[in-house]
Amino acid sequence: MNLAFGKQAVFVRNLEQLLAHFYHPHHVCYYAMAQEFFNQQQQQQQALDLAEQSWQKAQHEHAKAELLQKARKTFTDLQYEDEKHRVERWTALRQLAENLLQLSEGLQPSETLTLSARLFGSLLITALGKKRKTALLEYAYKPCYRALLTLRLLDDLLQHNIIKEPQWRLWHQQRNFNEPENCPYRQQLQLPLVMACIIQHIGQLNLNAQSILAKQDSANQTERALSAAEREQYLAFSQQGCIDFLRFGLGDLPYRGNHREQRAQHQQQQQQLVALLNRFITAPANTLIGSLFKVPQAYTSVILPGRSRYNYDALPKAPLLLREAVRRTEYDGRLVDRIFRILGLFPQGYGVVYTPLGDDGKPQLRYEFAIVNSLYPEKPEQPGCRVVSRNQHYRNTGYNIHLSTELNLYFKPARDRLKTLPEKRLRELLNVLYQDGDAQYARKLLPHCWQPDNFFSLAENQNLWHSAEQRQN
Repeated sequence: MNLAFGKQAVFVRNLEQLLAHFYHPHHVCYYAMAQEFFNQQQQQQQALDLAEQSWQKAQHEHAKAELLQKARKTFTDLQYEDEKHRVERWTALRQLAENLLQLSEGLQPSETLTLSARLFGSLLITALGKKRKTALLEYAYKPCYRALLTLRLLDDLLQHNIIKEPQWRLWHQQRNFNEPENCPYRQQLQLPLVMACIIQHIGQLNLNAQSILAKQDSANQTERALSAAEREQYLAFSQQGCIDFLRFGLGDLPYRGNHREQRAQHQQQQQQLVALLNRFITAPANTLIGSLFKVPQAYTSVILPGRSRYNYDALPKAPLLLREAVRRTEYDGRLVDRIFRILGLFPQGYGVVYTPLGDDGKPQLRYEFAIVNSLYPEKPEQPGCRVVSRNQHYRNTGYNIHLSTELNLYFKPARDRLKTLPEKRLRELLNVLYQDGDAQYARKLLPHCWQPDNFFSLAENQNLWHSAEQRQN
């Protein structure tokens, strides 16, 4: 499962390892652990209940010592196996959340934004080459992207006093970037937040939910969308899957040791964690906390490939789709507005095509390529980008720009300016842009955007987020 061809930058290798822990077709991963739980949950729970009843019955009837011992051993062996698997799931879940935080959290807020932009962009760009690997996209890329966006949205909501939770606000104000292991904001809020995102995604493995998808994906209905009734059922089953996984797949994490005070402290912390996770995964979507999870989920489902209706050219319309959902009262509108402010119109890693300015400050009659690489653009429609070409030749030592709408070929005025060029010249420009043979764009003499996955596949082109000169454009 290579995210890039040949050599990789260190960050991309780390990202590949993280994604493999979420999903891998041949190795142990969280997807496989969760799938095993759902496949065996009912049978194992019934066996455990029957073993407990048999032992209790043997005790009540004062059975012979041999029978009593056998009944007790059967129960305790099953109980031990159940506990062992739950501890493994807890450990793996916490490690996934911690690894994601390590890739996205810096030693100060500005560094955190840069690292997050890099992670957002790398996920989008590398996902483009995985369009047919639906399980990898669904159970690795999407929970990563969604959890990261939920983290950045949480920071933003606390910073702008939209979330009023007193304890959360205190933790945020006292945030300790230098000692994350001793930082309550990270340990008691950020980690559970990421865990909840993963659990919500895992809930889709509920067997009833999967049966609905299986009907949709049958040979004669590969392009059919779920009906309203099917979607309602699917969401209900997925929600029940979240609850079941938290209750039975994770449950109470046992304390290892004999210290009474530490045991009491552990039990209290574990109860608080489970209560918080339960609150996160059951909050209605149109509430503030519910929207904190559902809005990033909806945005992620549009931005990353995996759907038959996926259209890369239309990705900048994702915030507009969310605003339509707000008008239907599906989400809290304040959170959609804040995501629009954080990400802007163009997602991280999006390939833009633009007209450069000449020495005279006027637009030239050609176009160059850039990649969106920064959060919080000055204006949503004017993304911060890294220029990656000069005279239509790719380069990895470009500069940063804030791209204006009048020069961005995503917008009609910029394309209209270049329509004055002869068709032969437009085709020459297009052949340079799509020299990798992406014939699907040949019908567009003036491209709206470009997909940078081939460019990014080279290790020397993967560091788009280091410090660079800022220029006007």
